[in-house]
Amino acid sequence: MIREAPGLKRKSNGDGTFRYYWQARTDLVKKGYRPSSVRLHYAETAEGLAQRAARCHILWAEMLAWAANDGALAARGYDGNIGSLCNQFQTHDASPYKLSSKWNTQRLYDQCIKIIGNTVGARAVRDLIGPDFTRWHTKWGDPAAEGKPRRLTRAKHCMDTVRRVVAFGVTLGYADCARADVILGKMRFQMPKNRTAKLTLEHVRKIRRAAHDLSLGSIALAQTIQFELAMRQKDVIGEWVPLEGESGGITHKNTRWTGGLVWSDIDAKMILRKTHVKTGIAVEHDLCLYPDILHEIELVDPSRRVGPMIISEATGEPYKHRTFTQTWRRVADVAGLPQSVWNMDSRSGAISEAYDAGADEISVMKHAGHKNRQTSAKYNRGSLEQTSRVARFRMAKRTKNET
Repeated sequence: MIREAPGLKRKSNGDGTFRYYWQARTDLVKKGYRPSSVRLHYAETAEGLAQRAARCHILWAEMLAWAANDGALAARGYDGNIGSLCNQFQTHDASPYKLSSKWNTQRLYDQCIKIIGNTVGARAVRDLIGPDFTRWHTKWGDPAAEGKPRRLTRAKHCMDTVRRVVAFGVTLGYADCARADVILGKMRFQMPKNRTAKLTLEHVRKIRRAAHDLSLGSIALAQTIQFELAMRQKDVIGEWVPLEGESGGITHKNTRWTGGLVWSDIDAKMILRKTHVKTGIAVEHDLCLYPDILHEIELVDPSRRVGPMIISEATGEPYKHRTFTQTWRRVADVAGLPQSVWNMDSRSGAISEAYDAGADEISVMKHAGHKNRQTSAKYNRGSLEQTSRVARFRMAKRTKNET
């Protein structure tokens, strides 16, 4: 079997059947070769066996080429399977992956493509039908372990990536991709539930007190700005992006800090001007209208009011996203917040509070830096205050009509 199909392995199923894999050489896997294994889905017919053996020869040849080329993979064309189509999506100069995707979007694509390649990479695009995609989505959403919840967000991201990869294949003129694209266009998959939790003013005040008790004034300041100004986390603390040849700025290893608030964003009249990273929309906020923000600013030594506003006490540098989230969670636990409430719920809490107060949709949209009212409305996690206001309007109208 090895001579006819190099790297072919099989494992038995509980019902007496077998599942087949291609397995890379162990020594090359240790040196970094990927994929280390590929699941092989072929019919147990003479034609299927021949296709499986041919696929093993291709995978084995690619592995040997990698080893002979000092760990560099040769550019591959499209050979009809979903794995090679993913490779085209990642490497083709005309792909949206290269032309328009930010680094963090590329990272998400890479994660999903790895899952796709390891599970269904050998499947021929021309053979795919609706039940295949349904089965993939179900499998990708399986719990990570027994007793864990289903991973619907993981499944959604992977299926979104399949849609984009197949759509790119259509632009390259592949007829089988056009067929698969039509099928995917008719399909809908179970979506992860929208979050309903929101951060409230009471939560924010508890976090501020706990943060100062823990000597983490940076968390108190960041949380207050996020909630009061309805800002996204990365618009406040910034983000670390891969270096791409530029010089200057704040750097760490191979990354550069960008996008967060800096003290110079606030002018002498305490007007904060900020362009939102995601939408590119510029907003202005009069901080004199936000006493809680002013209070937190006053607690920052004037000599430190230069450069990024939110600086980690542990490192003296702007926070990495994961470090900020972990530190915030530690503070929130001390403050007694429920585990269901996250820092990302600051924006929905702020927008919901604005709607509770009776602010009109246009004003809320401009306050949050959204492009349209519909987006702002999605963040509105309706409250008793809003439904009660509608009830009062309706009852007042009825009373007027009856009199």
